[in-house]
Amino acid sequence: MKSTKIVEKDKTNGNFWLFGGLLCVLLASIMGRDINRPFIGLHSWGQAHEPWVTRVHLKYGLGYTKGLITWAVGDPPTENPARYLNHPQLSILIDAAFMGVLGIHDWSLRVVNAGMTILALLLLLKILRGLLDEKTALLAGLFFVLYPLTGYFGVGSLLYPLVFLAFWCYLVLIKGLTDGPQPSARHKWGLALGLFFALQMSWEGFFFALAIGVHYVARCIWRRQFPNIALLAILVIAPLSSLLLNFVILAAGRGWDFKTLFDLYKWRAGPAELAQQMPKFDWGQWFAQLWEHAATNFSLPVLIIAIAYLTFGQLFVWTAVTAKRASATMKRRFPHFCLFLLPAVLQLFLLKGALWKHQTWERPLAMPVAMAAALGIMMLGDQLAKIRPKLARQTYGGLAKIATAVLVAIITISCAKGLNYYYSISHFSPARVKLFKMLNQRIPPDNMLLSFQPFKVEQHKAKGSHYRPEIAWYLDREVIQATSLAEIQKQAQTGRFPYYLMPTTYYDKQTSLHLARLSDELRKLYKVQAYLPADPGGPRKAPMLPYLLFDLRSRASGYRDG
Repeated sequence: MKSTKIVEKDKTNGNFWLFGGLLCVLLASIMGRDINRPFIGLHSWGQAHEPWVTRVHLKYGLGYTKGLITWAVGDPPTENPARYLNHPQLSILIDAAFMGVLGIHDWSLRVVNAGMTILALLLLLKILRGLLDEKTALLAGLFFVLYPLTGYFGVGSLLYPLVFLAFWCYLVLIKGLTDGPQPSARHKWGLALGLFFALQMSWEGFFFALAIGVHYVARCIWRRQFPNIALLAILVIAPLSSLLLNFVILAAGRGWDFKTLFDLYKWRAGPAELAQQMPKFDWGQWFAQLWEHAATNFSLPVLIIAIAYLTFGQLFVWTAVTAKRASATMKRRFPHFCLFLLPAVLQLFLLKGALWKHQTWERPLAMPVAMAAALGIMMLGDQLAKIRPKLARQTYGGLAKIATAVLVAIITISCAKGLNYYYSISHFSPARVKLFKMLNQRIPPDNMLLSFQPFKVEQHKAKGSHYRPEIAWYLDREVIQATSLAEIQKQAQTGRFPYYLMPTTYYDKQTSLHLARLSDELRKLYKVQAYLPADPGGPRKAPMLPYLLFDLRSRASGYRDG
């Protein structure tokens, strides 16, 4: 009864979900910024890939894709398309359902992402409300909303709503919430379904499932309790059965070849993916990259406050008044710290190679960092209220309120600057987008583009080869490579290639000389349809080579046959 009364004192006068709704509105406005922008910015490759493969499901039908992620362009598409089987398939099918309603646009899946992120926020607030006092919970929710990581990338798919549902059900079942409901069968079903479908959304779901399982076993050992068999069975069977299903789909699609999956894991887990950055793996460089991403993902003030709370702040936590006189809320302890930190630790260290180019790989840190920063600010308010009791109208007032408001303002400004920085980055040239949009309009769907460059991505043999996603999304035509005059003339005679696209210079001298000779030869045969000057780009902006576009259906002025 004592703990319940203490918690009631910290209620926000029954307006918790009103403030939670305002956080949802703020999040929607942040994620709605420039929602129809082309896929040119930070991680444009990954952000264009999902809409592209989603469109394939809608454009060609499930009979063609077999419900699997399929790399295809043009109409009609190739009879034997390449499929991407290295990731769970369900999230793209769900995206296809949403895109079928919203239409095939640049903004369609961004709207879906915003909706999923808002749903994740509501579930996060539900978890935090059961662990912290309501003011601290709302403050942590605010930080989650303000993160540049959240505002720019969101949560992507149903993964985070599902894992947050699983976390909440698990905490209910172990009675880990301050004022949670009584455990029941629906919480077991929620946990089982959350864990199972989390792994159907993304491999990341495995790390959350493993974290919950490890936490429960460690908790039982620490308390010297025999585990609840039903709960333990859920924590083992639900994720493992989902993992097995993913493996079966992957292996069946590759002729029951499991070696590809292990090759992919070794590439992600080891130094192979980092070979360009560090020929020999170095933990110092890796942690430096971890910090660099974190400073932009969460903002430096949030990290400093969170670290201060988790280090020096613990002196105040453990020297607070005795448990007989104060609740865990008043002590500002981080509830179930290991549970919330484990997913990030497991994900970052088991697949350490994925960190280098992927800011989103730190997404599991979002919840513990927000909680630590919120607890740190509230703890500072506690201490200031004790130091200056005459300035405090209530437990939290006067100097404490001023300090809290100043810190929140600093964090808000810092996060806004971080978000602006993310929006200022361009990894794909806007001029390229215009080029491929123009070609998409001019080339019939059943024709192809002849090009000096293949515009193919060759990451790793386990991932396979495919068009660069931005080009596939905007061009939506097959691209055939031809680098010599003889090849170009041969393909032009088929009548399936209206245009030939070539850069006039390249990144090395030898290729540039070859291009100069080739362009001179082509000018004698075909009409130049367009010239696109080089786009130098700029700070954080992607450059573009100068391009010539030849009309293979025309003849150059002064051309003589034979």
